[in-house]
Amino acid sequence: MGKRALILTLSTSVFTGSTLAEGKNDNEEIMVVSSTGTAENTLSGSALNRFRGIANADIFSSETYIQSNNMRNEAGSIDPGIRGLQGEGRVPVFIDGSLQSTHTSRGYQGTSDRTYIDPDLISNITISKGASQNNNAFSSGAIGGVINIKTLSTEDIINPGNNYGLLLKLRTFNNNKKPDIPDDYAEQSYYRLTDKPRGYDFRNGSATLAFGFRDDTVDTVLAYSKRSTGNYFSGKNGFNKFHDPLVFKNEEVVNTYFESESFIYKLAINANDDHHFNLAYRNHRQQAGETLAAYWYKNANDRDFEPLPAGVESMPQWKPGSAIVNAYSAGYTYTPVDNRLINLNLNYWITDTNLKQYNGLWALGTNAQQYLHAYSNNKNGIAIVNESQFNMLTLRYGSSTQKEKLAPKSDGLTRFTAYPTSRHGERRENALFVNGMIESGPLQVNLGINYHNSAAHDFQTHQSVKYQAKADLSSEISYALTPDTTVFVKAARNYRMPSLYETTVSNEIFSYNPADPIAPEVSLQKEVGVKIHHPALLSAEDALDLSLSWFNSTTNNFISPGLKDKTAGMPAWQDNFTFMNYDQLDLSGIDFSLKYNSELFYSAISATLYSKTAVCSNYYAQKYNTSNCNTMGFAWGLTPTRIPAKQNISVNLGKKFRNETVDAGIRYRYHSAKTNPAGWLEGTAANPVIEIPSGYQIDLYGEYILNKNATFFAAVNNVTDRYDIQPGAVISMPDPGRTVMLGVDLRF
Repeated sequence: MGKRALILTLSTSVFTGSTLAEGKNDNEEIMVVSSTGTAENTLSGSALNRFRGIANADIFSSETYIQSNNMRNEAGSIDPGIRGLQGEGRVPVFIDGSLQSTHTSRGYQGTSDRTYIDPDLISNITISKGASQNNNAFSSGAIGGVINIKTLSTEDIINPGNNYGLLLKLRTFNNNKKPDIPDDYAEQSYYRLTDKPRGYDFRNGSATLAFGFRDDTVDTVLAYSKRSTGNYFSGKNGFNKFHDPLVFKNEEVVNTYFESESFIYKLAINANDDHHFNLAYRNHRQQAGETLAAYWYKNANDRDFEPLPAGVESMPQWKPGSAIVNAYSAGYTYTPVDNRLINLNLNYWITDTNLKQYNGLWALGTNAQQYLHAYSNNKNGIAIVNESQFNMLTLRYGSSTQKEKLAPKSDGLTRFTAYPTSRHGERRENALFVNGMIESGPLQVNLGINYHNSAAHDFQTHQSVKYQAKADLSSEISYALTPDTTVFVKAARNYRMPSLYETTVSNEIFSYNPADPIAPEVSLQKEVGVKIHHPALLSAEDALDLSLSWFNSTTNNFISPGLKDKTAGMPAWQDNFTFMNYDQLDLSGIDFSLKYNSELFYSAISATLYSKTAVCSNYYAQKYNTSNCNTMGFAWGLTPTRIPAKQNISVNLGKKFRNETVDAGIRYRYHSAKTNPAGWLEGTAANPVIEIPSGYQIDLYGEYILNKNATFFAAVNNVTDRYDIQPGAVISMPDPGRTVMLGVDLRF
């Protein structure tokens, strides 16, 4: 690409994800452009340290275009969406090249696509917005975008000039308390809320120890992390804006505690200038609280039906569920010197996940025990990709195949119906792709085609569902008007084949019904925008970065849970909770980002503003005599939680002192109000939230670099102690109140 057209340029590896651009940025979020032309945002480790929050999903809290599904009630996992597209592979999350997302039933709440990761093990995160064939060899169906997470590298551990080093990261925070949960399932339904701890009571936190070694041939990392968080406590200011909130101000929020242990090992070998190998292994074990929507209530009495003492509140508090993840990846790169036609990458990965969580149905037992079940979700993939460079043309082409299996464990056997609680099936998806980039002076043209099919087999019904191959098409044209200003236009048509979860039967609330087959989603996307990178704007030391774009995403045949008419053979007592094709999900809006860095201060403003949100279903319109389309989704299904708030804004202002050894700043975040459908989940025991008022939070952070071996951190999240509920929440589970975090990084 010509120098005039780019902000930064980097090469992309299929097995390691995007490589970080060199250099420092005070906003710690770097706009990069891959060798295939795709614009990406990269969150650095420094940005993650600044805005860590108390939940793992808070790592995305500054990204206004990302919404997290039900983030306070997902067992410490992350389930991100981009520009309103989320779940079932629409936004896959890759960690060190291996796909991580795990299908999880959430009862009447629908489903989630969980990824388990300890944030202290993250080096950086690269986010690609919108559908593109350039993001990853395994990104078929990624109509929302792709998130690549890179774990700790030797650059994060070893001081410059050294060959080896140790990193010790310690964090602690207040505003949480580990619950004392009885073993008796009946007693768990009558847990008594505890008093909020004092502000100086720092009860829990995390510790990470990492070792790194590097030389001209070998690069290796070994790291271990342990994390413990109790139930947090809500805020208080703004409480009166909410209609009849279940959790009172500064009150304990049940089922939000979390404990994990994680381990990573990474090895890279440069055999010579031509041959490069890498291996990665990650183990994550956790115990985490969560609850189902039907158990979000307060008790009026104790277990013996006696009145509770004055001032005592009681809610169901369950024992933790568990998740164990083992992820492996191996890569080989062949880049012969002086041969521009060969840049060959081979990648193979395995992700084995074993879960025992409260997301089933019809297990033996009472209260929470009836929902506790175990299952496995195992995935693997292999890809071969080559890049060839000609005069003005760069071609990237290859093939990939990935396989997934869902299976119940021994305690997930048949109970009272024909099928076990968990799905039992496997799915395979194959892809062939070619991407081309043409450069001519200030003009760059990117074209891509991805040809992919899928087939799923259900071991319970002994039926198979096959989806014929479809061709994804993508295009992007960019033109450098000046050395600092580039305009671009993008268009794409992509298909998402139904996932394994959506095409297999089970005894969970929402199950595939072979009598109601579903079709692939068809995503049509457009985007027009401008990017400006202006160094030395007002002085020799400052810089301005601006990005502004209009986007439109129309997904035809959008797949989501729903309630349909019964089909032949269904028992009289059973409703047809299944997956269905909604006619259309239409999202349009503006993405805006402005960053200014100078010796005096640094600042960042970002906003994602939706001008149109529409969910359309002719089926529901005829059944309930209502309009074909609405702005909030339909009463039965998961579409309401997927629709983001219309206005999402983040502002960051900071300054560095004392030769940049001291960094202090403030962040303001805002979301507009959101309304879910009246009667949402009506007729069940679920207690969903209907009205979410607009809300904001203010965070403070500070960093002090004592020397090259010691850095101290401090942050106050939600400094004004606001009471707020996330727009993606299903139940009225509030955010944490004011929370102080203290930390230190030590290098040896």
